[in-house]
Amino acid sequence: MNKKTRNILAYVFLLGMVGCNIDVPDRTLFTQISETIEESKAKGVFLAEYKPNRELIKKAWVEIPWVYDTLGNIKKRGGNELYIEVEDSIGLSRTRERCMNGDTSNGTMIVGAKYLTFRLTEEELFKDTLIYYIYGGKKRKCMGELLLIKKK
Repeated sequence: MNKKTRNILAYVFLLGMVGCNIDVPDRTLFTQISETIEESKAKGVFLAEYKPNRELIKKAWVEIPWVYDTLGNIKKRGGNELYIEVEDSIGLSRTRERCMNGDTSNGTMIVGAKYLTFRLTEEELFKDTLIYYIYGGKKRKCMGELLLIKKK
């Protein structure tokens, strides 16, 4: 094989590598969040919406965790994930005692919009009112009770 042919093959290989979306993040590995309730409903993953009693909560809803498959379709993972869009970094506790100790059992804040994730049990999903305790804010202390009332 002469030098010119090798160079052409090398360029074709490099163009193929660049054209294969190597630099595009793999969305099949990360759980996605619907940005709106309408989007959640359209994707078929919506379970419930809640009205919070605190101003620092912008919106709260539950959907089935989902990812994109390799073809860009939605693949449900199962479970019930509560997503809370918040003004500040907070955590949730199921009991007042745990909150007072700073013990929160929530997921992580997701980059971009500030979403707090919290896994709901089946029993919690069927309740009309959820009661949790908020930990965090500027003073990093238990901020009291959070009521989430299911919208009908």
